[in-house]
Amino acid sequence: MTGGDRSPPRIAIGTRFRLSALGAARNPHLAKKEGIIVGGSRLNSSLRVLFDGRKSPMSLHRDYIEPIPSDTE
Repeated sequence: MTGGDRSPPRIAIGTRFRLSALGAARNPHLAKKEGIIVGGSRLNSSLRVLFDGRKSPMSLHRDYIEPIPSDTE
């Protein structure tokens, strides 16, 4: 990999997530919530996410989320 390649890692649709430390610091009301990735956003730096118990998705910056490791790994 060259030093100029700074593209964020791919996160698949359907992946369970929680907020990262940065996301929790910037959005304390969402800090303990988990959800699922439902799609991409118009902005390359964001993803559409659906928090558990919510009816509509919202966009969050990729740096604000981290995948939850599955139990099967």
